[in-house]
Amino acid sequence: MIIATAGHVDHGKTHLLQALTGTNANRLPEEQKRGLIIGLGYVFMPYHSEQTQQREALRFIDVPGHEKFLCNMLAGVGTAHHAILIVAGDKGMKL
Repeated sequence: MIIATAGHVDHGKTHLLQALTGTNANRLPEEQKRGLIIGLGYVFMPYHSEQTQQREALRFIDVPGHEKFLCNMLAGVGTAHHAILIVAGDKGMKL
């Protein structure tokens, strides 16, 4: 299963995936310097499926939330089966 995280920049998408998987999707030096995803970040979380009795993996695509990287965002969400829309409730509305 492929799940894309999508939402406004700096609302915690990458931090959520790091908490779930233990992997930081910000892998490029420029991404680490800026503190935001520029390209597409790929991480996975293994689990044991009760249905198939096999080890499976949830695959996540962390897409950019900044408008300058809209093409990268669309490339990432276009291949996903499911999406998680991340909204930071503590920051209020951003326009």
